[in-house]
Amino acid sequence: MNIAVVDLGTNTFNCSVVSLACNTFTTLLEFHEYPQLGRKGVAFGYISDDAMARGLESLRVIKEKIKPYNCEKVVLIGTSTLRNANNASVFCEEAKKRFDFDISIISGEQEAEYIFLGNNLAYDWKDKTALILDIGGGSNECIICKHDSILWKHSFECGMQRIVSKYPLTHPLPQETRNAIYNYLDENFKLLTETISHYAIDVMIGSAGAFDVFRSIYFAQSDLKNPNTVAEEIPRESFHAIIDFLLSHNLEEIESMKGMSIPRAPLLPIAGLIANFIITRYNIPTLVQSSYSLKEGVIHTLL
Repeated sequence: MNIAVVDLGTNTFNCSVVSLACNTFTTLLEFHEYPQLGRKGVAFGYISDDAMARGLESLRVIKEKIKPYNCEKVVLIGTSTLRNANNASVFCEEAKKRFDFDISIISGEQEAEYIFLGNNLAYDWKDKTALILDIGGGSNECIICKHDSILWKHSFECGMQRIVSKYPLTHPLPQETRNAIYNYLDENFKLLTETISHYAIDVMIGSAGAFDVFRSIYFAQSDLKNPNTVAEEIPRESFHAIIDFLLSHNLEEIESMKGMSIPRAPLLPIAGLIANFIITRYNIPTLVQSSYSLKEGVIHTLL
């Protein structure tokens, strides 16, 4: 049967249509909408009128795009913005009334669980201890795991939109602002710092989103063919060079980077700061990009 799974993120609505059969799935359609549902509001606990309109328009587009696939089930998952906004019920009611969409708003812990399940399908870390990082607009999910088990997980409400609500986003980003953001992350990731001291992390798995763009840029700038795989290592030196460029150039230059995703370009320097903070602060030797995340975790539970 065909099903659609939609991750209603703070910046991006990610949609996959898959065919389920014999405990496997085949992706029939995958696309993104960029309504920035949490823009200007997520840090203050509401969805602005403009963002509400953009989000509903994105749902209309999603409804139209998945229609030809005759999906027996459409699963819509609300994350950080919808679980924290005091007017989230308005958005959900309009989604039901206009498109007959039922939205399930999940906790940060459940979000982390789905992200683990999705990444477990993408990359086999075997006996390595892995830290999965999913960078979002509202929250960042961190999962420490080994073999097929979660050792620890947490959702940190310090995503990209929350950061730019506190610190001015400019391109390039001045060193003073970078330092302020690093201090903010150091404070907000205190629980991770305390927890990670009990583990030797072998690999950081960057879960979809910004990491998909980092991968695309890496292969494009290296003049290497981007392989048709769902997980690939990005050398740390190449990763740091990409982040340095994102932080030190204007938006036009960032958008002109080979392999860039234009809709993600404005906030990508902030995603880079978060990723760079984690991999540097905790001295993680290896970075692997994974194309799978929450959506695939939901699909995993439906197989």
